[in-house]
Amino acid sequence: MTSSVRALLLGLSLLPALPAIAEPVSFAGPGGVLRGEYFPPRENEQGAPAVILMHGCEGMWRRGQLGPRYAHMAGLFQELGYAVLIPDSFGPRGVREQCTVVPSRQKVSAARRADDAQWAVAWLRTRPQVDAARVGAVGWSQGGSAVLTLAGRQTEGLDVAAVFYPDCSGLTRQKRYRVRIPTLILMGESDDWSLIERCRELVDRDAHQSLHLVGYPLTYQDFDVLGGELRVRRDVPAGRYPRQGVTVGPNPEAAADAYRRLFKWFSRWLDPNA
Repeated sequence: MTSSVRALLLGLSLLPALPAIAEPVSFAGPGGVLRGEYFPPRENEQGAPAVILMHGCEGMWRRGQLGPRYAHMAGLFQELGYAVLIPDSFGPRGVREQCTVVPSRQKVSAARRADDAQWAVAWLRTRPQVDAARVGAVGWSQGGSAVLTLAGRQTEGLDVAAVFYPDCSGLTRQKRYRVRIPTLILMGESDDWSLIERCRELVDRDAHQSLHLVGYPLTYQDFDVLGGELRVRRDVPAGRYPRQGVTVGPNPEAAADAYRRLFKWFSRWLDPNA
């Protein structure tokens, strides 16, 4: 990695949300048409790396606008010269959010969303600005679980993945599950919604050492969400203590470190000059 790229990665990890240039798109998905937001590389160059961003259980929209977490990340990746696609797994299926729904009753499962991601990767690889051999995926909460599921599949063109606080419990029950691409997990040690010990189980049985876990002490889910305070969400039925609520809130230091690690991870696998 060059010194200029190294400096850019450090700077980006500390920046507030950048204005991201997006266009709404539709593309074929499993059983129908999916919608999403596509962010072409800023210079509109040919052969750019690309990334899929998989939204969390709250959905990708907030008051009619793209959620600030996703707009922020899309802007950062654009600054690094990436093309970005954020597929909407909920809107086309008539779902607003699933955080407050018991997992067994959720209409859109993580496995189904992994299908969405596979179709999104295929669509993204057809874009004239994109290098079809350099595509990655990032996901949050249920979107992180979807990306982990996707990382266990043979997906042409997908080279790297990173996830924030996924629920790993479903995958630990699949004895044959293993990631097929380098995958980074970033989550809080104190997370009582997505339990870090389940993800550690996956790491411990990863004989190929493709799965890397970073845990942040005294840190909870949504640690990378800008603003707000630590609070208990009583409306979430899942978690360590079902129906007793879960803790969420920002940790700016953990978020800055996680972003730095994320961009370095992607640069390692997708930057031809790294």
